[in-house]
Amino acid sequence: MSTWVGNEEFFYCHWIAKSEQDVYRQLEEFDLEGTILQTMVHEVHQFMSAYRNSSEILEQFPENGTTW
Repeated sequence: MSTWVGNEEFFYCHWIAKSEQDVYRQLEEFDLEGTILQTMVHEVHQFMSAYRNSSEILEQFPENGTTW
């Protein structure tokens, strides 16, 4: 998980998960969902970071042609 925190009341993080439900399940396990955090999951198709020290490339391409 990588995070971004600004000066506003906003918190953004990246999760690698099999499904949106897996993210919500983990937040519920930590007792965060609906108590401390109000969450919204958005799927990203490629994530790049200078902080990620890995030679493994995590990419997902469209299943049908070149558009999502």
